[in-house]
Amino acid sequence: MKETEERYEESVGVVLAYGPSLSSVVSKTKTNNNERFLLVKSPRGDWNFVKGHKEKEETDYETLSREIFEETSITRYNILSYLGKIKYKFKKSGSEIKKEVRYYYAFTDTKRILLSNEHVDYTWLRYAQARRLLTFYQSKLILGKIFEREFSY
Repeated sequence: MKETEERYEESVGVVLAYGPSLSSVVSKTKTNNNERFLLVKSPRGDWNFVKGHKEKEETDYETLSREIFEETSITRYNILSYLGKIKYKFKKSGSEIKKEVRYYYAFTDTKRILLSNEHVDYTWLRYAQARRLLTFYQSKLILGKIFEREFSY
């Protein structure tokens, strides 16, 4: 019986919020009802946040910058806080992959995006709507962390 090869992957993701003014977020400690959160839809049909593999020698912030631009074309945003990490396993081509994704909360005043070919759709939703649409339970927990704490900017 063939043993399954095990690999480890690191990714970085972002809960990207949109609101009327990027500068107004500096004085806030919690989100407001006007904010919308970006969800992207994969070809498999799941809804999640922008995220991607961390390249060798990249910092989390470099990965975030690259992934936000590659998946949305957005260049103007402020990273507000680290939200936490999730871990999970999946199988790919006979290998078991252990994956860790570190998530950050960021704010942009750019609503218009250019969707990459990695996704088939996107939407900006209020918190409750985004929570309902997210496919994965751990993603819902990450979104919830925005309301569980106060941020130091």
